[in-house]
Amino acid sequence: MFFQEVEEAQPDAIFGLLEAFKKDPRTKKVNLSIGVYQDEHLRSEIFHSARRAKEFVFEQDVMGNYLAIDGLKEFSEAIGELLFGSKDWKEQYGRIYSAQAVGGTGALCLGAEFASQFVSKKMCIPNYTWPNHRWIFQSAGFEVDLYPYYCSQKKGFDCEAMLAFLSQQKEKTIVVLHVSCHNPTGCDPTPKEWKEISSILKHKRLIPFFDCAYQGLGDGIEQDAESVRFFLKEGHEMIVAYSCSKNFSMYCQRVGALFIVGENGSIKHRIGSQIKRIIRRFYSNPPAHGAKIVETILKHSELRHLWEKDLEQVRHRLNLMRASFVQRLLSGARQTDFECLKQHKGMFSFIDWDPSHVKALMDRYGIYLAGNGRMNVSGLTTKNIDYVVHGLVDILTSR
Repeated sequence: MFFQEVEEAQPDAIFGLLEAFKKDPRTKKVNLSIGVYQDEHLRSEIFHSARRAKEFVFEQDVMGNYLAIDGLKEFSEAIGELLFGSKDWKEQYGRIYSAQAVGGTGALCLGAEFASQFVSKKMCIPNYTWPNHRWIFQSAGFEVDLYPYYCSQKKGFDCEAMLAFLSQQKEKTIVVLHVSCHNPTGCDPTPKEWKEISSILKHKRLIPFFDCAYQGLGDGIEQDAESVRFFLKEGHEMIVAYSCSKNFSMYCQRVGALFIVGENGSIKHRIGSQIKRIIRRFYSNPPAHGAKIVETILKHSELRHLWEKDLEQVRHRLNLMRASFVQRLLSGARQTDFECLKQHKGMFSFIDWDPSHVKALMDRYGIYLAGNGRMNVSGLTTKNIDYVVHGLVDILTSR
């Protein structure tokens, strides 16, 4: 009687594809949709470093009491040092508030709620971006606009169009930026382009809101953080949401962190007081287990080294499969230029197809991509890559 007016919501597109894949009765099928890293045998297992760290954490009592409202400070500060760099973190610590969050999504939600209440109601997100961005920011009360990011004609990032758009935005507009390994395109700005983006944001007094979900999966741990480190050195006030799902294999543990860079220590204290109120209202305080695992990895020299090796293996496999995929595509579809895919970074590559062609690939071959043509490179293996290439070439030549 009371809930008769509730309408059924549309299912999440990516998780909906996962369910469709599971129900597909074909034995020959390939899932390249959901953003979870898989090894050559299509297993999604926690890193060796995380497994070792769990042994340390298991012996500790992390369940006997609540964490602080903003979580385990040792964890969020360790992530801060990893993200911003040890030297700059120590130098700028007085103006950076940090909090543990429930995954990267939780960090985005906290940052969005805070910014909506105290900073602005105008938000710009890239076209393309992670679909959840729009839902998160709209739910926080933002008017969300799209800025140009990917250009089909250029087959990559369109810095000129982005800068032209940003130059027309009002002061205090918040601009969402991917730190590295852009989702879904895999196309990142160059260092020169990051400088241009920084300059226009400072000139127009726009606020960067970085989403960092893939540090270490692109060019390396240090290289993948260069954009946000540059913005810090340039004196930006900004918000950063950090996820440990991919680069620490903490998917189901929901481990993340929020950083808000203010002007000085006094502002940092006031920011923290408001973030704690938001957390208290949302979920009171975060869980301890996953954060303790990540903290243990980063503070234990042997585990830190093992973690870096884990990430190196992930990068190597992603780069190997992407290169092999492009080589085979160039041989099988000579009329189409796939060279641009070589420049993509991280877990995803972007085919930039019409949704009807993506659907045809799924219907004919059981090869599942996101509707916009995003593919998870780690879903490719030495055993299925030729089948995937054959399917793509067939759709290309018959459309």
